[in-house]
Amino acid sequence: MHVVARVDLSKLARTLEAEGRHPELVRAIGKAAAAGSTREDLRGALDALRSIERILDRSDGQPGAFAAGNEHTTVAGALFTQAVILYARATTTKGDRPKLLGEAKLTPAERAIHDEAVRLRDSAIAHFGRGEGLADGPLVREAVILSLFVLDGRPKKQVGVYTARAQHKVAFGARLAALIETRLTQLAARSQPLFDEVNQALDAAVRADPALGRSLRDHEFDTDAFCASPAAAARLRAQFDDGAMEDMDYTVAVPRP
Repeated sequence: MHVVARVDLSKLARTLEAEGRHPELVRAIGKAAAAGSTREDLRGALDALRSIERILDRSDGQPGAFAAGNEHTTVAGALFTQAVILYARATTTKGDRPKLLGEAKLTPAERAIHDEAVRLRDSAIAHFGRGEGLADGPLVREAVILSLFVLDGRPKKQVGVYTARAQHKVAFGARLAALIETRLTQLAARSQPLFDEVNQALDAAVRADPALGRSLRDHEFDTDAFCASPAAAARLRAQFDDGAMEDMDYTVAVPRP
């Protein structure tokens, strides 16, 4: 495969938006970009839940698996929080990213898990909450204890507070992982029409504005600027050269003349 050019359509969309030109093309590119970032949120959430499973498998019955006493619960808790936040972020409308995954195609059981994840994010993770409504029990339990005792023959009393925090919910995590896999399948089906829309909008815009077509090469994709490190850029260039992009889910056939 010989690639003539790689045009950064996201960069083009920013230019067009600033100039107030071709809004339909700008919207189409924005939705296609949302498909990619939504997918990465879902993948990240699923990876976090799978990592918890691996941690539990490694540490089960092995007290020395983690160097520090609280490391097990700290890492699992951080991953669980990450999974819930990323899932809710991928499937709700807050922020400037278009929502691509609705709830209409979810089964009642899947919708219940979705609602539980969003409620957990809103009421127990993003803001302090005990999570009393969770099917697997609350995340936080608190007890203010009045202790009555005798010291040196005299009655005494002492007030203290004890807390217990469930860093993760194994059963809920398994249900959420299954839902995320369903959502990723739904997103894959949703993405193809979005990429088709970009292609059609670009063709229409170029026909109406020949100068736009001539300007495409001014928006060449800059691999080094896009990647966070030289090593990452090298890997991306290698994928380009191999013609096997891991996340290049869409191609359009160009008819032969």
